[in-house]
Amino acid sequence: MNDIEGRDIEGDDINGDDIQGRDIPDPAVAGDLPEYIRLLDRLRRQSGDLSYRTLARSVGPLLRPPRVVPHTTVGDLFQPHRRRLDLDLVVAIVRILIKSESVADRWRAAYVRIQREARLGGPPGVFRQLPADLATFTGRESELRQLVTAATRRAGEGRAATVVVTAIEGMAGVGKTQLAVHAAHRLVRAGWFGDVQMYANLRGFDPDRPPAEPAAVLDSFLRQLRVPAEQIPDDVEERSALFRDRIRGKDALVLLDNAAGEDQVRSLIPASSSCLVLITSRRGLAGLDDAVWHRLGVFSEDEALALLAKIAGPQRVGAEPEAARRIVRRCGLLPLAVSIAATRLRSRPVWRLADLAERLERDEATSSDIGGAAFDLSYRDLPDRAKHVFRLLGIHPGLDVTAASVAAPAGLTPAEAERVLELLLDENLVQERIAGRYEMHDLIRAYAAERAEAEMTEDERRAAVRTALSWHVAVVTLTALAISPDRSMPPIDPALVGRSAPQADTTAEAVAWYGRERANLMRAVAVAGEAGFPSLAWRLPIAMGYFEELAQNYRELERLMSTALPYAREDDDPDGETDVVRWLAFALSAQGRVTEAIGPMNRVLEARRAAGDALRTGRILGSLANAHANTGDPGTGIELAREAIRTIEEAGERVPSSILTIASICLGRLGRHDEAQEYLLLFVERARKTDDLRALALGLRNVGDRYLRTRRTQDAIESFEEAIAVAAEVGDRYVWADCLNGLALSLKISGLTEQARARHREALAVFDDLPKEEAARYLGRLETSGLWYVD
Repeated sequence: MNDIEGRDIEGDDINGDDIQGRDIPDPAVAGDLPEYIRLLDRLRRQSGDLSYRTLARSVGPLLRPPRVVPHTTVGDLFQPHRRRLDLDLVVAIVRILIKSESVADRWRAAYVRIQREARLGGPPGVFRQLPADLATFTGRESELRQLVTAATRRAGEGRAATVVVTAIEGMAGVGKTQLAVHAAHRLVRAGWFGDVQMYANLRGFDPDRPPAEPAAVLDSFLRQLRVPAEQIPDDVEERSALFRDRIRGKDALVLLDNAAGEDQVRSLIPASSSCLVLITSRRGLAGLDDAVWHRLGVFSEDEALALLAKIAGPQRVGAEPEAARRIVRRCGLLPLAVSIAATRLRSRPVWRLADLAERLERDEATSSDIGGAAFDLSYRDLPDRAKHVFRLLGIHPGLDVTAASVAAPAGLTPAEAERVLELLLDENLVQERIAGRYEMHDLIRAYAAERAEAEMTEDERRAAVRTALSWHVAVVTLTALAISPDRSMPPIDPALVGRSAPQADTTAEAVAWYGRERANLMRAVAVAGEAGFPSLAWRLPIAMGYFEELAQNYRELERLMSTALPYAREDDDPDGETDVVRWLAFALSAQGRVTEAIGPMNRVLEARRAAGDALRTGRILGSLANAHANTGDPGTGIELAREAIRTIEEAGERVPSSILTIASICLGRLGRHDEAQEYLLLFVERARKTDDLRALALGLRNVGDRYLRTRRTQDAIESFEEAIAVAAEVGDRYVWADCLNGLALSLKISGLTEQARARHREALAVFDDLPKEEAARYLGRLETSGLWYVD
C-alpha cells in the first residue's frame, strides 16, 4: 500500500550468508545476565545442540592466544547463576555457532551493556518515568511514614516471595496521587528502587474518557523496557508475562494512578519481590492479595491551614487566622480545593483572607459539593479568554494538550494559547507533568465540561470538537508530507496548523514526534467515531498509517485500519473505503496473511468499477498486484500492475510511486530485469522532480540493487554512492547503512576488497551513536537484506 516501498526489491541473498532466514536469538533483548545466558544456550541448541566437549575442542584455537579449554569451563558458561562471564570465550563460541562476525559483535556489545548497567544501577534515563514531585506538598506525615516504612521493611526482608503492593484509596481530590508521587520520590532519593521507575495514569474515573486498557499500558511499559514493537504479543496475558519477565529481579517501582478496579491492575503487577507497586484509586481494591492498604481522608484543619500558608504565604495566613479557618472549612478540607483557593490569594496580593472567605461563603447555595465553591470562584474570576479555553479543555478530545492543539479550537495563535494555559497553570486549574503538555485533574475536567454544557450551545461544542479533531488530522498529515512529500494523503486545511506544525527535518525526528503524540491520536480516533464524525474517524488513521508503517508496527496498523473501516464505509467519500482497505491489505500482507487481504480488495474493486471510478479502480488494482506478488504469483501481479497504471493514466492522474515499485518487483521475480529497472528509474525521476529526498534515497537504493543483480557494477556503485549521500542528509539510517553495504558488495565484485571492507565498516558505524539495543535491531534488519555484506 505504501507510496514509497522501503523494503528490498527481491529479498534473496546475493552472498549466501548462512544465517539468512534463521530465527537466531537476539542478545539485545536481554535485560540482565541470566537472560543473556539463557539466550546463549538457546543459540547453542538451535545450532545443532553441540555438546560442551565439542565446543571446548573447537573454541580453543579461536582464542588469542590459543589455549586448551576444559569442557567444564564451557559448561559453567551456560549456568544462569553466573555473575560474570569470560567474554572472549563467549564471542568465540558465537563464532562457532553462527559464522558471522557482526553477530559475534552484537553478543559482545550486549554483554558490555549488561555489565555497565549492572554497575550503574540500571539503564540511564529511559526508565525514570515518575511525574515531578510537588514543591507545595504538605501534611500527610503519618501516612507518608507508614507508606515508606511498609515499602522498605518488606523490600528489605531478604527479598521475600511476593511483590510489595501498596494501595492508597480515597475520594476525588483528596491528594492520593500527590501522596503516592511524593512517597515514590522520597524512596528513590533514599536509594530504594533505583533501577526502574514507571508511571501510568489509568484514568479509572474520568467522566468522558474510558479507563486505560491494560493491554495498552503493558505495551507502553514494554516499549520503555526496550522491547521492540514487533516482539510485543497481542494477547494481554502474554504481554503481562513478558512484562513480569523483563522486570524480574530489578529494583523497580511501578506507580499505577487512578485505578478503576482490581481487574484493571492485576495484569500490571510484577511478580518479583524486588519490586514495589503503588496504586491509587477511589475504590477499595480488596481483591488484591497481600496488599497494604491506606485509606486517605480529607486534611485535618491544621494540615489544610499549612497548605494554605505554603501557597498563599505564612504571614498573610498568620495575620487572619479566623478567616483562614473559614476558607479551609468552606473548601471541605479537600486538598485540591484548598490549593485552588490558596492560589487565588497568591495571585491577588491585595485581597484580605476575609475577602476570599466571604466570596466562598456566598457561593454556598450554588456549590453544595465539596470544593465546588473554590472551583466556581476560580472560574468566575478568570479573564473571558481563559474561561473560553477552560471550557474547551473540558471537551477537548486529547488525553493531554499542547498550546498548538488548543489554539485551533480556541481561535487563538499558539503563543496566545500558551499564555492562557500558563495562566490556568498558575491558578492550579491545569497540571504540567511533562514540559509543554498540560492536563486536568479529572474532577476539574468534569467541572470544565459542566461549564461548557451550561455556557456553550450544542453546535458550538460540536464545532470545537470537530476543529480539534481536524487539527490532529492536519498536523499528522503535514508531518508525514514534510519528510515524504510525494505521498497521496487526504486533503486538509493547512491553516488549522499554521506555524505550529512539528519541525521534523528527518525521519527519526518525525517518528519520535509521533511516538509522543500516539496516545492522543488514538483517543482522537475514538472520539471522532463516538461524536459522529465518520470522515475524521477514517482520515486520521490514514494519516497515522504512514508512521505505523515506518515503525513496521503492522499489528497496530491492522487494528487501526480495522477500526477505521466501518466509518469509511459510512462516509460518502469514496476515498475512505478505498484507502482504508488498501492500508488494511498492506498490513495483512506484511504479516504474511496475504490471502485475507484479497477478498476485501476485490469487493472494493467491484464497487469502484460499477461506479465508473477509474482513479480508485487503478489504486485498488495496484494493491491487488502487490498481494499477488506476495503470494508467489508475479505473473498475475504484473498484469494487475500494468492494468492499474493504464487505468490511472487514462483517468488523467499521476500513477502512485508504490505501483511503479510493485511492477518492478513482479518483473524482477520473473527475471525480466531490464523492464524492472525501467520502472525503478521512473520512480527515481519522479522523486527528483518532487524533491522527495526519502523517496529518492529508496529509489536509488533499489536501482543500485537491480544493477548489482545484473552485474552492472559500475552503475550500481554510482547509484549507491548517490543514495548514501541522500539518505545521510534525510537521516534515514537504515537506507544509509544498507546502501553502504550495497556499495561494499559492488566494490568486492570489482575486486576492490579493502575498499569494500571499509564501506562495510562504515555501514556498521552508522548506528554507533544509538543505544546498543536500537543499534542491534537495525543490524538485525540489515542482516536479512539482500545487500548484506559478508567478506
